[in-house]
Amino acid sequence: MDAHPIEKGIGIKTYSTQISGIGGNLRTKIEDFFVEEITSEGKIIKRLNKTDLNLEDLPNNRFTYNLVLEKYNEETLRAIRRLATFLQIPLRNVGFAGVKDKRAITVQQISISGADPKLLTTFQSKSSYLNRIRPGRPIRLGNLNGNHFQITVRHIHDSYDVIQQRLQQIKHAILSSYIPNYYGPQRFGALRPISHNIGKVLLFDDYEAALKIYLTTTFPQENKQIQDIRTSLQDSWPHADLTFPKGFFYENKIIQYLKENNLKFKKIFKNLFPFRFILFFLHAYQSYLFNKLLTARISANLSLDQAFEGDYVALSDLYSLPSKVIYEVNSKNIISLNNAINKGKAIVMAPLFGYNFNYSHHPLLDDINQLLDEENLDLSHFKSSSNEKLHLKGSYRPICFRPRAFNIELNQSSNDYQNMNVKFTFSLNKGCYATLLLREFMKTSPLNY
Repeated sequence: MDAHPIEKGIGIKTYSTQISGIGGNLRTKIEDFFVEEITSEGKIIKRLNKTDLNLEDLPNNRFTYNLVLEKYNEETLRAIRRLATFLQIPLRNVGFAGVKDKRAITVQQISISGADPKLLTTFQSKSSYLNRIRPGRPIRLGNLNGNHFQITVRHIHDSYDVIQQRLQQIKHAILSSYIPNYYGPQRFGALRPISHNIGKVLLFDDYEAALKIYLTTTFPQENKQIQDIRTSLQDSWPHADLTFPKGFFYENKIIQYLKENNLKFKKIFKNLFPFRFILFFLHAYQSYLFNKLLTARISANLSLDQAFEGDYVALSDLYSLPSKVIYEVNSKNIISLNNAINKGKAIVMAPLFGYNFNYSHHPLLDDINQLLDEENLDLSHFKSSSNEKLHLKGSYRPICFRPRAFNIELNQSSNDYQNMNVKFTFSLNKGCYATLLLREFMKTSPLNY
């Protein structure tokens, strides 16, 4: 069963289950997608639904405080930026463990450093609450165990019995096997999957190409008026006489800067995108290469839960997350490592490409060489940037995952099939995408996710 063209464009070419999906739509209502962060200690951060800061007994001589951010239909980075502006502190002084979905209700831990916490009593927002403040330490990206999800799928068009049967068949197939741990479309931009393309040109410090990709790349799923504007800007590049409708903040800012900065593309890009955004684009390109390699593994019929000589295997920690202890599989350790995988104490990893990656013994050696040739890429390119902070050494990522505490509830109000919905409840380790699980059940366009 083939993947959608949008998914193929980011390296995903198939499904792990071949059972027909139920269709439907995610996020018909914002509250249909509910995410609660799981801390590094394995605790789910529950929603309070109100502002409760409890500042009275809070010591005011601490530099860093931890608190909980609850947001509604708002991007994590936008909420963080607005909070930093309100507190009059640098953006880097607001820490968070993970970026959450925009079109959702999300609950996550954050930290603030160098701010007077009493200012928070006057912080007002229609889209976010701040709760449970206490003295603490700066929170960094990755300081979490995973996420707990409650997601409702609506607009399902089939009989109750057929939907129930498909749900149970797919659930059984997933729980008796694994799901490929792809990076989902939102990693690249579901409507405009371009972040990996921007990341590729940033490897070479080509800031002009990065701005041009962001401003002018068109996709058929985008509004026709917007497509026309992008096409016109591409034809007249780098001169920009058109503007986008209100709401296209970055596009209009690029146009403004192009007019004001005498085509100093690097300056424009860095004024527009914080350093962490540049890293985000570079990591998106690594994600794209990871997806392509994982697809190659599936096409070669190599198991996701069995290691082969040349593979990389990480031992698992108490929360089934990969530890930093990683082995290259060889003839001497392959039996013991596969035994550990079977017991849930280890997991097969695949590379996030970087300049330090050694793949000379990898079971997909030929596929890796072909991929690098197709991309006109050499691993040394991952340290070709003039900024050493943008050099990517490379790392590893699990190639498969399985949901925990997984429950499915099919609901039908009256006999009207149009009123059917399915509620999915589950937890995933950090770095795993809920939409990658749900696409196995829905098998529809990523635009419906």
